[in-house]
Amino acid sequence: MSNHSSQTIARLIDELARLPGVGKKTAQRFAFHLLRAPSERVLALSDAVRAIKEKVRYCAKCWNFTESEECEFCTDPRRNHALICVVEQPNDVLVIEKTGHYRGLYHILHGSLSPMDGIHAEDLRIQELVQ
Repeated sequence: MSNHSSQTIARLIDELARLPGVGKKTAQRFAFHLLRAPSERVLALSDAVRAIKEKVRYCAKCWNFTESEECEFCTDPRRNHALICVVEQPNDVLVIEKTGHYRGLYHILHGSLSPMDGIHAEDLRIQELVQ
């Protein structure tokens, strides 16, 4: 736990420090920024974080993130449904889409093989790709 007089602040710092790429100092900066920010901005952030856990789910076809049964790529009739790009993570889709050149579909594995870390083929979305 952080060394602060307020347990509430210390808890926020600890939780923020769990985010990837956020160390204790950055977490402290974020926490104190939030303390100084207007309540409506902090509550908007809180609502946005809650909403992703309540509304966002996996696409039934490609395992991308979506708020619908199927994502915008899988439901787009202008995309080439015979072409599938297999990627490791959903953020890889964003990188490919930024190029503006790929017009096929995607399949997101949500990880990569790493037997040393205990991640095997059955831990990934490979069977769904085959289906």
